[in-house]
Amino acid sequence: MTLIIKKKIANFFLIVLFIFLVSCSGNYHLSNFFGKSELALNKFQLDRFNDYLKGEYYSNELKRNVSHKPIMFAISSDGMTSLLFACASMTNDCNPGVNIYQALKRYSKTSNKEMFIFALKNKIVWSGNSYLVKGKKLDWSDRMIKNVYFDAKDTKLSDNRFYDYSILPFDDDDFEN
Repeated sequence: MTLIIKKKIANFFLIVLFIFLVSCSGNYHLSNFFGKSELALNKFQLDRFNDYLKGEYYSNELKRNVSHKPIMFAISSDGMTSLLFACASMTNDCNPGVNIYQALKRYSKTSNKEMFIFALKNKIVWSGNSYLVKGKKLDWSDRMIKNVYFDAKDTKLSDNRFYDYSILPFDDDDFEN
């Protein structure tokens, strides 16, 4: 083989490798779905988040109270719509895998509002925060959480929308209900 043909083959493989690396980079990294704007939490969403931290909440999907292990709490940037994502076991038996991404996309479409990750387990990740909530309740006296505020305005419960999705232990492939 001539030197020119070898160079063309090498260039072809470099281009293919570059395209592969670019197409696999970052699009599905969970941090791309963390909320980045300012967020005003109203009373209803704050109560919902505290219920999420406790692992005991009213499931709007199941229409009953449940006790599940918290995995992710997502909310719209206007603070009026939230998604609680949990494991249907109180131990750490679930593998959320790609289900988190699918749930964000699914409920963003259902609610007609883009959902962003507010917290993973008990760690608030909104707007660059890495704030670990101690205990089972978010204490607003601690001002360590940047760009997140409590909104004391009167809002109606009916103005808020609540979604939840629970996965079963070891259920890492089947997202459909």
